[in-house]
Amino acid sequence: MTEDRNEVLAQEIKNLITSYVETNHQNYCKHFKGRFFDSPLVGFAQGDDHIFVTIQEQVGMESMTPQQALLNAVQARDASFGIKPEKVSVISWVLPINSAVREKNRLQKVSPADEWCYTRNDGEQFNMELRRQVVNWLEASEYLTAAPFLLSEFRIIRDPARRNFTSTWSERHIAYACALGTFSLNDALITPRGFAHRLGSVVVNVKLPATPRPYSGHMDYCLFSKGCVACIKRCPAGAISKEGHNKDVCQQMVSLDKEAVERRERLGLEKTGCGLCQVGVPCEDRIPVKH
Repeated sequence: MTEDRNEVLAQEIKNLITSYVETNHQNYCKHFKGRFFDSPLVGFAQGDDHIFVTIQEQVGMESMTPQQALLNAVQARDASFGIKPEKVSVISWVLPINSAVREKNRLQKVSPADEWCYTRNDGEQFNMELRRQVVNWLEASEYLTAAPFLLSEFRIIRDPARRNFTSTWSERHIAYACALGTFSLNDALITPRGFAHRLGSVVVNVKLPATPRPYSGHMDYCLFSKGCVACIKRCPAGAISKEGHNKDVCQQMVSLDKEAVERRERLGLEKTGCGLCQVGVPCEDRIPVKH
């Protein structure tokens, strides 16, 4: 009976996330008079899945496991008893960026379209609120829960071994664990709705049914091994090569260059992103077909 109740709970969570994205007025940009995101994808993984050990090894040992993230969230409430990996689940979602926004950015060659910038900044604020809504709904049902991205323990750090940026909670790796997609050469996650998206997740102290992963390798959906270099060609900064994604070069172009600073000031946004390598490519809105 417990399994049946948890299956019902998982479906209720899916319905909650889907309804919020499809009907909430905050999923709308007044500047271009359209939605940020289309209907979401939702997946689940269980906290004792060995894939989280693998993720910690890949992302860095400072990366939180689902159990650690939940412990960090509830320890101040002295509610850490009973939080065991096998009693923890992760809920992950994909918010596919609206086709009109993608179309505008697809036309760009050197800098992002304004529509993409608003989606990166204001759309992510909507995603933040979605995280809070899921947490509040689960807490109202008396579950211990947390959105790791919103915890004080979440931070972006520099990994000296990899000479690259990483974080203490990777939404992309979590979505990968929750059967929502695999990685691409440019580090984005290719999902059934492509890799032009935003991601979010929540951990909860209940064992939800895991979504079966239809892949085994972390780059199964990427066509690079078949000779595709579309994202390399789309990057105006040369941050993507056959060796992968250089986050330092990407960060310089997206955040630090004079043009990026002026763009943020002109639009009045904290972050504007780029996303040129996420559109005008075979995996923009789907899993590409391997010919």
